[in-house]
Amino acid sequence: MSKRVLVTGATGGIGRAVVAALAEAGCEVFASGRDVEALLGLSRGRAQVRSLELDVTSERSIASARAEILSHTGGYGVDAIVHAAGVVELGPLLTITDGALRRHFEVNVVGFAAVTRAFLPEMKQRRAGRVVAVASVLDRITLATHGAYGASMHALRGLCEAWRLELDLFGVDVTLLEPGTVRQTGFVREAFGGLDSKRTRGSRWIGVIDRLKSFERAFAGLGAPPERVAQGAVAAVTGRRAPRRKVTPSLGTGAQLAAARLLPTRVFDNAVRSVLGLRPRRTAPLTSTVLQERPLALVTGAAGGIGAATVRRLARAGYRVVATDRDEEALARLDVALVAEQLSVETEVMDVTSQRDVVHVARKVHEWGGDVDLLVNNAGYAELGPVDLVDLDALRRQIDVNVLGPMRLVRAFAPQMCDRGAGRVVQVSSVAGLVAFPFMGAYHASKYALEALSDALRQELGSFGVDVILVEPSFIRTGFAAAARRTVDPYRERGEVEAWAPAFERMERFIGRLDAVGGEAEEVAEAIFVAARAAEPQARYATPWSAELTARAIPWVPEAVRDRLIGELFDLRAIGRELTS
Repeated sequence: MSKRVLVTGATGGIGRAVVAALAEAGCEVFASGRDVEALLGLSRGRAQVRSLELDVTSERSIASARAEILSHTGGYGVDAIVHAAGVVELGPLLTITDGALRRHFEVNVVGFAAVTRAFLPEMKQRRAGRVVAVASVLDRITLATHGAYGASMHALRGLCEAWRLELDLFGVDVTLLEPGTVRQTGFVREAFGGLDSKRTRGSRWIGVIDRLKSFERAFAGLGAPPERVAQGAVAAVTGRRAPRRKVTPSLGTGAQLAAARLLPTRVFDNAVRSVLGLRPRRTAPLTSTVLQERPLALVTGAAGGIGAATVRRLARAGYRVVATDRDEEALARLDVALVAEQLSVETEVMDVTSQRDVVHVARKVHEWGGDVDLLVNNAGYAELGPVDLVDLDALRRQIDVNVLGPMRLVRAFAPQMCDRGAGRVVQVSSVAGLVAFPFMGAYHASKYALEALSDALRQELGSFGVDVILVEPSFIRTGFAAAARRTVDPYRERGEVEAWAPAFERMERFIGRLDAVGGEAEEVAEAIFVAARAAEPQARYATPWSAELTARAIPWVPEAVRDRLIGELFDLRAIGRELTS
């Protein structure tokens, strides 16, 4: 029997080529997309291609497509899914609106998860299936002006790496296709189409936008043909073994990947700036950093754990500190404790997912002491559970808190830093932004994205004297783990744990093992303080020793070896045997 394959985004350049290549290979193809007329053109003259209206951002549309495919296949479903749907908008991150950034994640990440979950039950029951995600080499490197798209691609990679480990237990393979620049007229038009609206009079980004626009023709003409990416998709669907990932090279792709891996971060960043018309990194005067008296710091997620430890460390070092958190009661308890410790700190309730809260606090901060010199984006949490169980709204909230939230704070305070030519932004990420574990896919997606977002901001804002620094702790022994455990409770309450019972039974053991190599909140607070005061800060600080070891080793460990080690850490072989029995 020929393989039955669903292709999303089938009317775009890559999607269209994938449909044609799969049909040529003898597959029965469900070509899906939002443009019904374009879809009919795809199926015309091809008996094995069936057009299907599908909007990956609509749960109703996904349910309708699933019902239609099950009806057509007599309940069989599909053997494989190739996700080619995606959106892109280029421009410096401070010019990308909150809504546009959210849309990248809604289509490129949540849409991927929603469609995959809809067609997984039959694959898992047959213990056979292929999931192919068309991503980009920008899921591994970060370039200024590509931050929104790059962050969503990093999130997609984090989700896929975690999901691959989970679905392997059911015989379902996950492959990541990573093309470089591809000759796609429509995609390029969409990517560059919004640049003119960002070219406002007096903007510090005009030169960068003009340089970026000059590349549009090269992007459209010099990339790899979409048919080359389609060949990779066919191999991933029909081959004996599905690869974990496949890079489709184009002009300069290999050089970019090698440079990002081998060059010192500062050298790579300045090379990117040079190409895009940004000035080299500007070092802020020492009187605005190391020698500054009574600098003003704002810390999010400050009521407990790393946040509270950071507030104390900065206050004791002479900073004027504004501590924010959405938990009003916990913030009040912190305030009482700080008064008892004779530390003077301003506290303000703020939910990082609320633009209104962010604007309100920005105004209050200006009233209290002027401009923020140090922004510590620490607010965040971890959503645990197999990806195919994680509620889509929970995935959205994970991204909203851990990715969009920090970006709202950067938009609120970074422009003033750029105007002054000095400032620091410390993003509290995690080793979970570097390596993915099973049963934490939503969290990995958010932290992979935060890493990419921060890298792009560092390249863009560094030209104006603003340093963006990542602090990457391992799992810290704070209330963070307890909060993560609580995210599992809804699955138990809804009776959804049966299919994953062997994994849920071991959840406490998993968390205990991560805690064993974790550190204390005070260690992370010290790393944040060092990043804040260093005359020449590093791009990244990993702490404690387990995080530093992971950060150094991961780029050089083959994926097969990494998967094997993670499998042993999480008892995946034993879980697989129990699931099979």
